[in-house]
Amino acid sequence: MNAALDAVVCLLLVSAAVVGLVTVEQSPTPNLGQADAVADALATTTAQVNYSLAPGVRVLDDADSRYGNAAATPLDSPELDRTAHGSLAGLLARAATGTAGVSLDSADTDPQAVPLTRTRADFRRSVREAVRARTGATARIDAVWRPYPDASVGSAVGVGPRPPTDGVHTATLVVPTGVEPISASESNGFETLGRAVADRTVQVLVPPGPAHVTLRGDDPAAGLVRYRYARLEAETNTSLSAPLATEDTDAANARVADALAPQVTADLRSRYDTPTAAAESVSVSSVRIVVRTWSPSAEAR
Repeated sequence: MNAALDAVVCLLLVSAAVVGLVTVEQSPTPNLGQADAVADALATTTAQVNYSLAPGVRVLDDADSRYGNAAATPLDSPELDRTAHGSLAGLLARAATGTAGVSLDSADTDPQAVPLTRTRADFRRSVREAVRARTGATARIDAVWRPYPDASVGSAVGVGPRPPTDGVHTATLVVPTGVEPISASESNGFETLGRAVADRTVQVLVPPGPAHVTLRGDDPAAGLVRYRYARLEAETNTSLSAPLATEDTDAANARVADALAPQVTADLRSRYDTPTAAAESVSVSSVRIVVRTWSPSAEAR
């Protein structure tokens, strides 16, 4: 499958140009040691991972015809095989956004417990294995995407054992998601800010341009994208049948954002005194990767 179609199925394609913008935040922790080196390696080391879309197709086994031929595709079909290439940091960012969960109608506060779809489950596994092979047994890497703190949409990918309580050094990477950061003009009111965050959140979940191209096809990817929209439709209690009938993904995304914006606005208003303070907490445009390392002797304490 070409890159455009694959971008939709993984929900976010962090291009080589974007990955080149990965930044390493300076930590106040003295003597970062190996954590700093591991963070640099994640930003600069490239890898190729092979994976299958079969987990996503498996959930469509009992689906109806609106998902095209995705559910009818054999799980061992070469049509479902994919390969991704990029920096380890970029792959982690794609794994985090591509396996995002939504818990709008759930008491569960961890969206990862309610993944939107399982299309990227095997990609997530392959990326974790690739990162683990290059970071060793005394490193923990956590890639987190959440539009704002405690948002009901988000995901986290962890690699490595839990660190000990003492002797841990930390470094942080920031990887762009491909959507624009919140501008000053969008943070002059809670409603304006909430809508801007909702719009960008939906763009990360389903990039409208590549989604439009994919929906016009007749392959498993088209069915998987339709199913993803169906999940968003159910989670946000909105109807997408009209725009999706004509592959109008811009209109479909706008409807999802319309439904999501009131909750985002209410969340930000309840947690922050001003829209400016709320805007400073918004992280929809980036994936944060935290690296923690320790010496073997620290584990024995």
